[in-house]
Amino acid sequence: MPAVFAVKKSQAGAVQLCQAEDIAPGGITILRPRGASVQPSTEVSLAFALPGSGEEIATRGVVVNDTQAGGFRRTGVRFIALRPEHANLIAGYCRQTPRARR
Repeated sequence: MPAVFAVKKSQAGAVQLCQAEDIAPGGITILRPRGASVQPSTEVSLAFALPGSGEEIATRGVVVNDTQAGGFRRTGVRFIALRPEHANLIAGYCRQTPRARR
């Protein structure tokens, strides 16, 4: 589901502010400042709140891909430690967000 909101990514003690591009209950695609690539299978920590929700979702994930995207890097992350209630929040967000935003 297309989405635009802030995401905080942590990897090896470094924190980076990113932007969500797409989200589903199984994972998220983020745009981050260009710089070093992140290898697939790298574990990262993510924290974000869905638009309209004040609840912070904090989870871990594994990078599945990382490519150059203009002046940014596009990184796909599969969730590996998403709490069930947060998976339900994301699923509800995906059901309620109009597909016309694509």
